[in-house]
Amino acid sequence: MILSVVRLLIEATLALAIGGGALAAPAQTATTWNAMVGGESADHALQAQAFLPTQITINQDDTITWTTGAEFVHTVTFLSEGTPPPVAAPEGNIVIQPAATAFPSGGPSYDGTGFVNSGLLEGKGKTYSLTFTKAGTYGYFCLLHPGMVGQVVVQAAGSAYPLTQAQIDAQANAELYAKLASANQDLQDSKLTSKPNTDGTTNYTVVNGAGGNQASVLRFVPVDLTVKAGDSVTWLGNDPHEVHTVTFYDPAGKVPDFIVPQPQGSGPPKLVIPHAAPENDTAVDSQDLYNSGLLLPGQSYTFSFPKPGTYTYVCVVHAPQGMFGKIVVEAAAAPGAPASLPNTGGDAAAPLLLLLGGGLLLLGALVRGTRRRPAN
Repeated sequence: MILSVVRLLIEATLALAIGGGALAAPAQTATTWNAMVGGESADHALQAQAFLPTQITINQDDTITWTTGAEFVHTVTFLSEGTPPPVAAPEGNIVIQPAATAFPSGGPSYDGTGFVNSGLLEGKGKTYSLTFTKAGTYGYFCLLHPGMVGQVVVQAAGSAYPLTQAQIDAQANAELYAKLASANQDLQDSKLTSKPNTDGTTNYTVVNGAGGNQASVLRFVPVDLTVKAGDSVTWLGNDPHEVHTVTFYDPAGKVPDFIVPQPQGSGPPKLVIPHAAPENDTAVDSQDLYNSGLLLPGQSYTFSFPKPGTYTYVCVVHAPQGMFGKIVVEAAAAPGAPASLPNTGGDAAAPLLLLLGGGLLLLGALVRGTRRRPAN
């Protein structure tokens, strides 16, 4: 009798195990994974316009928390179909940033359909979390920076993870350093150029930001430039990810704001971009506001400088990252006036020595010139 009872208990236990009853493996707990949005150099000049790592693989019902890695602005945006909302829209002589871009939308989870957006993530250390409730492969992007894209691969629940969080972090850091190295090379390759104008003045071209390969240089190159009265300067953008302005202002005052919130009653504030259009003329001759307006990638703007002085300017979009510049305008030499000799302290022999030294330098230059190979 006792043996029969024991045998029945063993058979019942085996049946439960085979049938997946009480002895089945416990369900896998959903995991939260960490990723980065952007990164930068210590001085904010070099920016990684990338999600780090570019691709991350998780399981269904897992969550990703993105954390911003730069004093900058990005969005984390999923769009299953259709076209993204406009980043900015004209309204009279100003530009507004629509709520669909600026503020969160779509809820805390994503099943591969609809529009889900973090809103503007401004500043280092800001976070955004999203739970993925359906297996699939989902691309996402930053609304503000063309080419800044990433991918989330969602496996079926219970699948083996290809990477640990530590391995994901290492991959993100390797990608970050590669982007910043690319931006630094773009900075080193950026050079001032010039050409003569028909009236005897000179036009200089300043690099108005540079970049590519999901990396940006948020600097004018060169930062400081000395020209003569009557010369002109052209600012040329060379970054596919960014817009800039060239905005002259009184350095004793406040740097012009890029975005100004305007309350809208019970709704979210309207974000206004007040300096999106050109302001004042193109001849900078005082400390008043002179502004190029927003310059898209590849666009340029030219200012001339008729009067001596020191003129400070800024990209209002990237003032928080330190994108400032200065133009020092010296008096132009009178036509036909001989070059003045340096002050030598009244020594009567000094002018003769200077002239002799200049002749030797000229002779040396002529000799060196005779040794050059003719151009092919």
